[in-house]
Amino acid sequence: MNKRSDRDMFYFNNMVECSELAEQAIAKLLEALNDFDPDSLPHRLRDMHLIEQAGDQKKHELMQHVSEAFITPIEREDIVAISNILDDVIDDIEDILIQIYVSNVRELRYDIIPSCENAQKCVASVKALLKEFPNFKKSTTIHKLIVDVNGYEEQGDKRFMDSMVRLYREDSIDPVVRWKAVYQCIEDTMDSCEDVADTVQTVIMKNL
Repeated sequence: MNKRSDRDMFYFNNMVECSELAEQAIAKLLEALNDFDPDSLPHRLRDMHLIEQAGDQKKHELMQHVSEAFITPIEREDIVAISNILDDVIDDIEDILIQIYVSNVRELRYDIIPSCENAQKCVASVKALLKEFPNFKKSTTIHKLIVDVNGYEEQGDKRFMDSMVRLYREDSIDPVVRWKAVYQCIEDTMDSCEDVADTVQTVIMKNL
């Protein structure tokens, strides 16, 4: 079995490291929600932003390698696409907390934490998928991992729709406007995770 060179593995490892930062970000988000204190949000946002900046740095490192490399393990545009979407995942997670803060949320709705926990499962599946990515030609699990991400995203779609229905039926217009943006940020996170899985699946099909 031919092993990938360290030079090739840099790209795959970078993607995994970005997914690990996404995991850290969603864990920080859930920590903030499970111990919710509106007055602590500025501090928590600073911590979250450090993770987002670390993700930006990983992306810059990868782009630098792509620009200097003579040969890459998969097509350059695919590497760039996956890196950009992983950056979106981290940004989307940060946006959930930002939106809660700027909307001056003082109490959480009961469905927010379960929705974010579902997003956490989706992020974890993305990381598992990217760990398996270098071996996609021989992997027996990568297809299931792609299906897992898509499944969590579908669950997220249903949660989003159910949350919108409850929101418009239960609250006056001001909370509706406030919470709709928060729910949309969670939905965006799930969509970005699915975009990673879909892009990886496209790359696999191109390289089989």
